[in-house]
This record gives sequence, structure tokens and C-alpha cells, in this order.
Amino acid sequence: MTPLPATTRSLFHVAVVMAHPDDAEIYLGGTILAWHQMGARVHIVIATDGAKGGQLPPADLARRRVDEARAGADILGASLTLAGHGDGGLSSDMDLVAHLRSILINLAPDLVVTHAGNDYHADHRALATAVRAAASFSMPVIVCDTMMGTGFEPTHYIDTSFFADTKSAAIRCHVSQDPERFVASATLLSRFRSAQCGQPEGHAEALRFDPAYPFADIRNLLPPAPGLKPVRARGPA
Repeated sequence: MTPLPATTRSLFHVAVVMAHPDDAEIYLGGTILAWHQMGARVHIVIATDGAKGGQLPPADLARRRVDEARAGADILGASLTLAGHGDGGLSSDMDLVAHLRSILINLAPDLVVTHAGNDYHADHRALATAVRAAASFSMPVIVCDTMMGTGFEPTHYIDTSFFADTKSAAIRCHVSQDPERFVASATLLSRFRSAQCGQPEGHAEALRFDPAYPFADIRNLLPPAPGLKPVRARGPA
């Protein structure tokens, strides 16, 4: 993949709303880098403090994960907001919805990305519900892949081949999380998603968009998909 020509770039704003400090890098690192290359502004919102995601005392771990989140966001070229809700206890109640709505109104993004509603982690599921309520009909919401793609039916694929190494570097910023396991799982999934598009040698990330009025089509806000690979006829058997 080669960088997009300057003449094709346009400026728009994407808010990536994730539950935990390493989620943006794991699930969307390549797509965020592709948006950045397009000239889009990307702002990562992290809902929880990540205090339960490790063996350190919660307060110490939360402080450490702030630094890791900032380092990862810097590599991805994104700005960052830390919402500070308790790790492992997100609930899609009105307090969370109101806080997210305030953040999104302030950011005024053209597109919001969050977790899929059927992902494996309860915080991810709760956040997915709350983000949709917070965005309401003010901005379109698209969801990212689930852990290892389980139960996920993509509608869009993003070619992340050019960004695979940088995505891995961003994941590795989260030293407290034993990041090599996530580098391995994210690489396996991105190879699979690319192979689904006929490009087994590449990398891709998958998204799902369910149109809702007044947002019927958001393709102009997405980076390019993997290139089409023709299926060659073998002729008669």
C-alpha cells in the first residue's frame, strides 16, 4: 500500500470510544493510522481507568496505564481523553451516557467508533450501548471487530497492511498488559480479515455499520479497503 495522494485527502474528525487503555491499539490501531494518513483527526476516548487489568495495586496500575495510553496514542497520531470510570464496572446507565454525550458534544466528530455490542468483555458491551445512546441521531456510530472476530459480521474492511508494524509498536506501549499476546492475536485476526478479501499476504481490520436515519452511508469517512483480487476461472474440469 502506498500513501494516499495529497489531492485525495480531506479533513474530518473521528472519535474512537473504547473501554480500556489498550483497546484502541488492539482493535483499531491500523485503521486509526490509515485515518491519520488521510488527513483526518482522530481522538481516542478511554472510558475506564484500567485499574483492574493487572497484578499491581489498582491505584499504581491506573497511573501506569495513563502513561501507556498516552504513549500508544502518540504513536497512532491521535489525541486522548481519559474519562476515568471504574474498570470492570461499566454500566450503560444515565450517568455514563450523560458523560459520554458531554464528551462527544465537545468533540463534535463526524464519525464515532466503539466496541461491538456482542464482544466478550462486559465493559465493552456496556460501553457499546452507552455510546449509541450518547450519540443518538447527532452522529453516526460504527463498531469495531470483536476479540478474535467471534460472532462479528463485517460490513467494511480497511487495508492496514502498510501500518502493521506501527500498530504492533503501539500495542507494545502497554507494557503492563503483557502486550505480546495482543500483538499475536491482533496480527492473526488482521491476516484473517485480509484473507477474507482475497489478500492473504496483507493485513486488514473489520468494521460494522448498521445504517440509521439520517446516516445511511459513511463510506466517504473510511480509509480504503483491500484491493480487489480477481477470481480466475480454471476452465472445465
